[in-house]
Amino acid sequence: MADNVVVLRRAPFSDNPQVGVRGLRSQQRILDAALRVFGEEGYHQCGVSRITEVAGCSRASFYQYFSSKEDVFRRLAGDVASQLMASTDALPDITPDDAGWKGLRAWIERHADIYGDYEPVFQAFQAAAESDEAVASGATRIAGHEVRTIRAKLGKGGTLPARHRDGVLDLSLTVITRTHRISHVLGAGLKGGVPAARVYNSLADILHRTLFGLQEGVNVRKPPSRGLGRVRSRAELLDSLQHGGAPADLSPTGRRTLEGLLASAHEVLLTKGYHGTRVDDITAAAGVSHGAFYRYFENKEHLVRALAVRAISRLNAAFEDVPDLTGQSRQQSSTALRRWLRRYASTYAAEAAMIRVWVDAASDDPLQSLESAASLDWGRNRLMRFLERRGFGDVDTDALVFVALLDALGANRRTPEAIDAAALLVERGLLGLSD
Repeated sequence: MADNVVVLRRAPFSDNPQVGVRGLRSQQRILDAALRVFGEEGYHQCGVSRITEVAGCSRASFYQYFSSKEDVFRRLAGDVASQLMASTDALPDITPDDAGWKGLRAWIERHADIYGDYEPVFQAFQAAAESDEAVASGATRIAGHEVRTIRAKLGKGGTLPARHRDGVLDLSLTVITRTHRISHVLGAGLKGGVPAARVYNSLADILHRTLFGLQEGVNVRKPPSRGLGRVRSRAELLDSLQHGGAPADLSPTGRRTLEGLLASAHEVLLTKGYHGTRVDDITAAAGVSHGAFYRYFENKEHLVRALAVRAISRLNAAFEDVPDLTGQSRQQSSTALRRWLRRYASTYAAEAAMIRVWVDAASDDPLQSLESAASLDWGRNRLMRFLERRGFGDVDTDALVFVALLDALGANRRTPEAIDAAALLVERGLLGLSD
């Protein structure tokens, strides 16, 4: 809880709205319970009844402090915002030397600690922002504060053109958050997981190189002696995912029925979310019987896998198109890279919502969790081949950050300014190219 928050009971629950020690504990118990429930059930399916059940309190007690589950989420998001802004305010001046790199590295590690404490808030944030203007506008204000603060810490230093700084810094904030998430998902399938220190070092290296260019002994290091390896049984998992979709050998009538089911399920899942969708909802939307549903799918999870196969296949095809920049002039490579980033972002935008549903499903299903890790690992290894030509650094972990960058770009950032920011992070931060 932020130290400067004054806690009051909501009217008309008490003539004396000031909350004492016992009330503070009650309120914090509700916040802790809400954090857990948002993580378990997602934003839309989280309800006051479930929060009070986990908190061990009555609904009347809940409503002394909060007006709704949205009110609780705003409070949790506010706590996250306060901690993120305080961490950024604590950044020392960002300089091209080792001290500047260490300052960025410590800031990134603090960010990871905040993410670890409030992971359900980060996970549910997009859904909350889509339906709550207060959350969305608050996020915009916080991001603006962080960008301005980091820009001030940078001063007039750095070789990144000033006109691109705000865009690169804004995108970098999202990349850092998404890197934490992807590290967790990928780590579930890697022997030994993904070492946190390597992730923090890679993020600090990439951001520092983007701001200052290659600095030997500062943001350029020898490759680590051991790679991250590959997700266990990745080929088998991807094969399982591919063949766990809908049956392919169908009559024309069966194919039409299946396509109608998939289209209806797609819309229902996007509207209600994974946790809120039942087989009844899908059959009602498609206008078919339960028998028809179970002719094609074993359960809801099987159907989600079928939809995920389509989305992932399209994204994998976009990964395969990553350009080979070898032997090209800087202008040619820059044009080719931006063209590919635009295509990838467009493909991702069309599939992002279903990928999010699949990730939600994976949190409840160990097999789908491993399949998620296998899919991410396939993309990471493809991007490793793209980065290996540079000849320095931790290509394994930098490729993981590259996956997070593409995820951040594709999710909701497809403007020309965002494409430029992403290209600069790739060119300067990942490839080490200078202007």
